[in-house]
Amino acid sequence: MIPALVQRTTSGVLLGGGAIAVFFWAPVPALFGVLLLVAALATREFYALLPAANIPRYPVVGTLCGLCYLVAVWAQLTCTTLTGAQRAAIEPALFFLIVTTILLRQFPQRENPRPLETLAGTLMGVLYVPLMLGFFPRLLLTWGADTGRWLIFYGVLVVKVSDIGAYFVGSTLGRHKLCPHISPKKTWEGLVGGIIASLVASLLWWHLAHGRIGALDLALPHAIVLGLLLPVMGLFGDLAESVLKRAANVKDSANYIQGMGGILDVLDSLLLTAPLLFLYALLFLHLQPGV
Repeated sequence: MIPALVQRTTSGVLLGGGAIAVFFWAPVPALFGVLLLVAALATREFYALLPAANIPRYPVVGTLCGLCYLVAVWAQLTCTTLTGAQRAAIEPALFFLIVTTILLRQFPQRENPRPLETLAGTLMGVLYVPLMLGFFPRLLLTWGADTGRWLIFYGVLVVKVSDIGAYFVGSTLGRHKLCPHISPKKTWEGLVGGIIASLVASLLWWHLAHGRIGALDLALPHAIVLGLLLPVMGLFGDLAESVLKRAANVKDSANYIQGMGGILDVLDSLLLTAPLLFLYALLFLHLQPGV
């Protein structure tokens, strides 16, 4: 356990430190470039899992469609020359083009006995990775880049603290299996430990940041609710990727991050929490008076 823990901790510190440095000091367009790179790698990892599970797919078409979706989201948020109606039409128009492109890719293929699985597997790659990652630019830009950076940092912090708490509590005190048919090592004790850790992190943020996330008002009840909701949704994201890896009979989605696996292994708990945090902020968190 110790060597694995050392590897995991070292990779986590280096990756986290580098990500924080880039995230807070890189200009906003550069952050979008990083997002495209991360999306390309994570989507590639997803499509690499499918053949091991005997699911055919079109990885190049799916990856390009996913990157085009992210470009469209960015344009929707940043292009000032578009009218409101034109911005609203970008996303549905692009989904039409994505589905059409994946369907058309099937036509030249004469020897594919499983077209339905191929189409479904390819489309799922777009929905699972780029669609979920598309909420990060929404978090970044909807309330202004300064507030957006802090909002994303808050969400990542709470979720990753939950992962750390669940790991240590589950490793030391875990006795009752949570979902042994999906992830044999996860326990109810780990889940409780992760939720408590994330709740503490959220409350500490509320206290130290004086009830704010950038220009957004984070009242105490919202800090409590988010401290409870985000780790649960992060667990769902983790279990969702575990289903994929179990079907492919692999431990990690890739092996280039020592002790942690691949990009998808790092992102799994964030892919579902980013949409939740965006929707919660949109509905319940408001700009501070005078901002």
